[in-house]
Amino acid sequence: MQMKYLIALYFLSLLTLSSCAVNPVTGKQDLVLLSESDELALGRKTNADVLKQYTVYDNPALQNYVQNIGIKLAAKSHRSNLSYSFTVLDSKEVNAFALPGGYIYITRGLMAYLNSEAELAAVLGHEIGHVTARHSVRQHSATQLTNIGAALTSIFVPGMTQASNQLVQFAGGALLRGYGRTHELEADRLGAEYLARTNYNPEAMLDVIRVLKNQEVFDRELAQAEGREPRAYHGVFSTHPDSDTRLQEVIEMAKGLNESGTVNFVGRDEYISLIDELVFGDSPQEGILRGRNFYHEGLGFSMRFPQKWKMTNLPDRLLLTAADGNALMQISAENADNKLSPRDFMIQRMGLNNLENESPLTINGHTAHTGISVITNKQGSIPTRFTVIYFQQRAFIIAGMAKGNNLATYDNAILETAKSFHSLTSDEKVLAKPIRINIIEASSKTRFSRLANQSPLESHAESQLRLLNAKYPTGEPDKGSLIKVLK
Repeated sequence: MQMKYLIALYFLSLLTLSSCAVNPVTGKQDLVLLSESDELALGRKTNADVLKQYTVYDNPALQNYVQNIGIKLAAKSHRSNLSYSFTVLDSKEVNAFALPGGYIYITRGLMAYLNSEAELAAVLGHEIGHVTARHSVRQHSATQLTNIGAALTSIFVPGMTQASNQLVQFAGGALLRGYGRTHELEADRLGAEYLARTNYNPEAMLDVIRVLKNQEVFDRELAQAEGREPRAYHGVFSTHPDSDTRLQEVIEMAKGLNESGTVNFVGRDEYISLIDELVFGDSPQEGILRGRNFYHEGLGFSMRFPQKWKMTNLPDRLLLTAADGNALMQISAENADNKLSPRDFMIQRMGLNNLENESPLTINGHTAHTGISVITNKQGSIPTRFTVIYFQQRAFIIAGMAKGNNLATYDNAILETAKSFHSLTSDEKVLAKPIRINIIEASSKTRFSRLANQSPLESHAESQLRLLNAKYPTGEPDKGSLIKVLK
């Protein structure tokens, strides 16, 4: 027998000996490549990575509220032995996700659209279901097995072509997409079960789906008008209509699992009251975008962006993309060096030794320098406009480039953006404050159209208010109910 076949059999025997584990939910054997201790270690490492990318929302009362609800649900789960962590992230994204080992996150962006404690529990229960059924571990193992399978195929079939190798990878990808759909359905079933066992009404899962579905309908319409791709919540909440027969059957079955005999707790007023003053939209720590104007109170500056350019606010930089997608701008900051001029900073600190069309600038009282340098990457040599502005011991760097060496088409917009940089004025400091949710009691005369006229939102305020209060597209507030407005 040739050595390559011995190697293949050796690896296969290792898989057989080490990859079978009992699924905590089904009690059946799963083919997994991570032990529970490995799963916990992976969760700890990935949790550290998440907290580098996201900021934890600074509201201890809200964090404790979410943690306590999560722990209550987890105690009734199939893996109550794990040490669970539930964290609210300071992100306007509408999302929730789980990591191996019991690390679960929900964004304040999603919490803004929920309308009861039961709905919050539905989201957390769904994510707990991913953990208890070890979905991330099974997904990881499936990926590893796909890679191993491709490697073994190349051993057994020495003449395997690139095309056939791609076919194996495609098959593996299809398998993983199948796992994803199956896992989401299972997590929904488990979430409904955990809701019932903790005296929450499992029908809250349908309420969450309706809220998020309505938001997706609105965003598709908005995206079409703005010429961008629509955003979508992940998982089963984005793939199931609230009328899904299978989901409704799961919820009815879950009701019979309640230990007290009642599954009626909703907790609407409790939840609504607790999210009073919740930040909505942009975070002040990352800066506030109002129309084309960007305000950053912490760093003390403001800028004006080009018409219809899309902004992505990352923890360490801003990215701006032209409406046609053919140009990109990046805005970042580093510690300045008072011993260096902005030009010397560009040459010595940034390594821009080939500056052309350069000139010193004074931008609204701040020393600056601009020039064009050719950057070489995988796409080739790309002319890039750089501007460095010294402001409050920082060097603000604005870099802009275009596809196809077409910088000239966008250069004026890039340079004008840099020239718009200025210190926040006293009037702008008010605009740099975040929009927040404010809870009021509706009267018989309360209408969303009137509330929209008082809203700080610059567009679609009436639709947003209906979405926030689960009244989209045409509903009105109920007399005496607590509702969310924006201030």
